[in-house]
Amino acid sequence: MDCPSPSSRSTNLKFEVAISAILIAVFSISCASAPAPHPFPRPFEVIAHRGASAYAPENTIPAFEKAFELGVVDVELDIQLSQDDQVILFHDTELARKTGHPGRVRDHDAAVLLEMEIGTWFDRTHPEVDENFAGTRLNTLAALFEKFGKRFFYHVELKSNDVELARFALTQIDAYGLRGHVRFTSFLFEQVERVHALAPDIPAGLLVRDAARLRREAGGAEDALLIPLQKRAVDLVKSSGFDQVAFASEDLSPELVRYAAEVGLEIRAWRIRSDEDMHRAISLGANGMTTNWPDRLIRALLEDKRSK
Repeated sequence: MDCPSPSSRSTNLKFEVAISAILIAVFSISCASAPAPHPFPRPFEVIAHRGASAYAPENTIPAFEKAFELGVVDVELDIQLSQDDQVILFHDTELARKTGHPGRVRDHDAAVLLEMEIGTWFDRTHPEVDENFAGTRLNTLAALFEKFGKRFFYHVELKSNDVELARFALTQIDAYGLRGHVRFTSFLFEQVERVHALAPDIPAGLLVRDAARLRREAGGAEDALLIPLQKRAVDLVKSSGFDQVAFASEDLSPELVRYAAEVGLEIRAWRIRSDEDMHRAISLGANGMTTNWPDRLIRALLEDKRSK
């Protein structure tokens, strides 16, 4: 028997349907015979960054399996197109650092990419993880959907500026009936705009560059201009019809979070490097965050609840 699916998060419902990921997980994961996760203290999205990527190679099936084991419903993933237009899960612009192969994802057919492995890189850079992942290969968006279906809510980051990426991703989403289980995000405004035009029913969010990048792009703006620059990004998201804006955790401020809430946007934190970053984003009122350590974020939320 199929598990019931988590609640759809459409743009029409905004905060009212920002149901706690853990409360959803209690319902949906339990029917898959997984341990029931802890209840959330308030609506909040615990988003496993590239899967539970502190514990298994990012954007691979083992990383998403680990996220599922931890009781997480929301997962973030990065997508790019292969030379033969297959949607591949991969983060970096270049393949070399993590796979040892030259070029970009778009330079190779899927058959070649799916023979590349990322596990050796993970083992080398995560010596604290006991399990060995050598041989873990790259994979496709279709393979992820095939394995997990509606058991996850997918935060799909459009990683490249390929104009066809959104269309091919939507084809896979529709093939697996997942329109109610997906949000699109990107640092590339044109990509979010493009996918929102193709599928306005799917929630969309803009990832805003960090403060240093915003200042550089504004010609070396002074610190006093940071909040206006951030508010300008919030205004752009709102006027474009997106429902979420995301900032680096260290760039969040009470004024910025309050401003996003006042215009009706969810605000999400990215670049979580420590438990302190988690606690700070929670205390400022973020609606969710991507993290490599979703179990630690659950613990931080519970600690935050107990301290009040």
